[in-house]
Amino acid sequence: MMLDEARLMAEASAATGLADFGGEQFRKRLRILLADLDAPGLSGTLRDHFLADWRGRLETRLKLMAVRAANPAVATQRIERPLIVTGLPRTGTTALIDLLAQDIAARVLYHWETAHLVPPADPDHWHDDPRIAATQAMLEAVEHPVVKAVVEAGLHSYGAMLPEECNTIQILDFWGARYPGEPEALHLTRGSDYIQWCTAERPYHFHKMVLQHLQAHGPRGRWTLKCPGHLFSIAEMAAEYDDARFIQTHRDPVATLTSLCGLTAIIRQQGPGHPGRPATGRYILERWGAALQRCLAARTDPAIDARFLDLAHRQIASEPLAAARTIYTHFDLPLSEETVSRMERWIAQPAQHESKTRFALADFGLTPDDVEVVIGPYRERFAAFF
Repeated sequence: MMLDEARLMAEASAATGLADFGGEQFRKRLRILLADLDAPGLSGTLRDHFLADWRGRLETRLKLMAVRAANPAVATQRIERPLIVTGLPRTGTTALIDLLAQDIAARVLYHWETAHLVPPADPDHWHDDPRIAATQAMLEAVEHPVVKAVVEAGLHSYGAMLPEECNTIQILDFWGARYPGEPEALHLTRGSDYIQWCTAERPYHFHKMVLQHLQAHGPRGRWTLKCPGHLFSIAEMAAEYDDARFIQTHRDPVATLTSLCGLTAIIRQQGPGHPGRPATGRYILERWGAALQRCLAARTDPAIDARFLDLAHRQIASEPLAAARTIYTHFDLPLSEETVSRMERWIAQPAQHESKTRFALADFGLTPDDVEVVIGPYRERFAAFF
């Protein structure tokens, strides 16, 4: 018998003894995901995996709200002038957030924090929280074939004290771009379609609650965030954070989408010649083409567009410090000598290097013309950054 969201929520409440989920905007999205579990061919093991995952996220929501209720100062935290990096995946967003995280005045989402939101950290011992070392040890010991393949291909790096994407906290609200990239998410078609084509009600309301929670229990600083998935809901994010500044990274769409198809194929364990690769190609083109169109539509609003700085991938890759100076000058941010020194050290020994793995668009059943049909308006506006 298929679970509905009310029953899953009741199970989470029973497990924690708590009842406040921090709003109910997520219920529709959870209901859609649960409907995906009716998909033919879905194994009982995979179904149980999803249910356990979603039940765990509901339990985390409940515990976060309990911390918030016990400490009224959490709700009074002001998230002021966050700096938000977005852009298609594979356009330098990770390299840029890693660089900006070297600023002593920046506050980023760290991997260990998003993995351990509750119980909250002790602000006086945040830097030596034992969960940092435990998370790093877990990452170094992981034998998951997908993670190993991505790392070995030089397509991503993992570290307890490396910045994480916002989608790691957005999934607590059953929103964001994370699930569709995972191999199991091939079954979550309705959930993926909802994110791609629908507008959620205040999709950054709970996102802000999590930032308040982390700010109250960790270092203070200017929030500096990153997530390609923000392209789907720029207008909504700009409304939730009305003083946010945005950086959008750009790269030739053919190269970008080819690389993204390759990364997704590795995640989905689709090697060269795999029959599923053409479907992956269509999925990537449709999904991220829709993201670009949503972002372009939001930026037709002059008030939103004025909050953006556009940056070329080639500058991030070849002149990272110059790219940082461009950002700080544009947004009138102070750039201390200590921050410059930290950035220079990071540039000399980054966590992630340029991948030598190469893919071909044709491997995924696509042609440059296919890409052009989807991204034409985007190219017209931003070709100077390619």
